[in-house]
Amino acid sequence: MEGICSKKTLVKHKEKKTCHHGPTNTYQVQTPLGEMTIVSCPKGLHSLSQAARTDDTFKPDKWCQVEFISQLYSDNGYTYTPALHCIQWLKNYFLKQENDTRPSICPSISRKDTFTGKVWQTLTENVPFGETISYKGLSLAAGRDGAFRAVGQAMASNPVPLIIPCHRVIRSDGAFGNYAKGELNSVKEWLLQFERELFNLNSRLPYHGVHKHCILSFIQVSKEISVFTILTIL
Repeated sequence: MEGICSKKTLVKHKEKKTCHHGPTNTYQVQTPLGEMTIVSCPKGLHSLSQAARTDDTFKPDKWCQVEFISQLYSDNGYTYTPALHCIQWLKNYFLKQENDTRPSICPSISRKDTFTGKVWQTLTENVPFGETISYKGLSLAAGRDGAFRAVGQAMASNPVPLIIPCHRVIRSDGAFGNYAKGELNSVKEWLLQFERELFNLNSRLPYHGVHKHCILSFIQVSKEISVFTILTIL
């Protein structure tokens, strides 16, 4: 069967998007997950998405190298550093290399002053490669105990999967939960498997034992200061 690395069909885009930080540009990148689309303005990323839209069309290849395919528009004097940074970040991620500095996300979509934005930030900063956290645990860590449904909605509306690692949020009973509103659950399983291999954990999924959960306990120190303590349950 022909590998997905040799298939470079470009996604057609009907119109150019803009934000107040400047016009956006669209980049096609080949990855082990298949083709991915990066949309960025000069200030930050707007979205990161897969060409595969359902489990039936998801055909991963972990040996596929991340490589740039095309961009929709010439730069026209704008510098799209966040998109270039994102491509390098994806290369490092799939090579399992040090990847602490994430590409910037455009402030227009970051939702910093909302609970959704708080959830995204808490997840990104506190649940590293190879770890998982429950929806309930993440709601507690984000400062709203019991708001696990709101956490689920925040994961479903995540514009930049992998950068904001919503695949690391699972159910309290160890089940994976949905990914991409249930359309790409096999992607979530593949990513968790991929990350666990780095830590020599159980390499066969689904895993029927006790998952390694990273539970972040939220401690309110004052109205301005909060401390996150990471507890690991084996």
